[in-house]
Amino acid sequence: MVKEQEIKIKILLEAKMLFMRYGFKSITMDDISRELGVSKKTLYQHFEDKYDLVNRCVDHQIIDMNCNCDELMEHSEDPISAMLSISDFIGNAIRILNPSAMFDLKKYFKPAWDKLQANRKNHIYNLVIKNLENGRKKGLYRKEIDPEITCRIFVYLIGFITDPEHYDRQEMDFKTLHLEMTKYHLRAICTPKGIELLEEKLTHRK
Repeated sequence: MVKEQEIKIKILLEAKMLFMRYGFKSITMDDISRELGVSKKTLYQHFEDKYDLVNRCVDHQIIDMNCNCDELMEHSEDPISAMLSISDFIGNAIRILNPSAMFDLKKYFKPAWDKLQANRKNHIYNLVIKNLENGRKKGLYRKEIDPEITCRIFVYLIGFITDPEHYDRQEMDFKTLHLEMTKYHLRAICTPKGIELLEEKLTHRK
């Protein structure tokens, strides 16, 4: 039973990388079987069809991203470092993402796409709210800002940079986009003390 579970996880992880690299539409179950070195019979023992596999890959990605972001938020030395670390993690985690992958997901696998959007509006929103409250307590974020509106704007920006209909993602890699969005967010909410810390962190990164 343990071995079967290990095989399933292996298929999920490697199939996810193939989807991210080549897009969700172009990769077939035959491609996955050949690239992973497993039989189609084995694939269909664990997944009903390609739609099921894509759905499970997205579920796995959401859980993995949420757990890692939660941990970074919990253990970072300050709220600003937390936001920058999370931006780095997300950028690195999907650095090989093919610009067409998100388009494929939205157009051909809508239920999986909707899961990503629901997670953005719920888990990410709550994460940013906690970060905002913590930053205000530490004097790094301005107290007069409206937490709900600020977090909704941030969540909207994430939706913008991940939605393939808004612009050509090939012009700039996702990691750079996410970092610039995070810097934009932080500079808008930081106190002078927070700005000083932010600039110090960015200088060290360079």
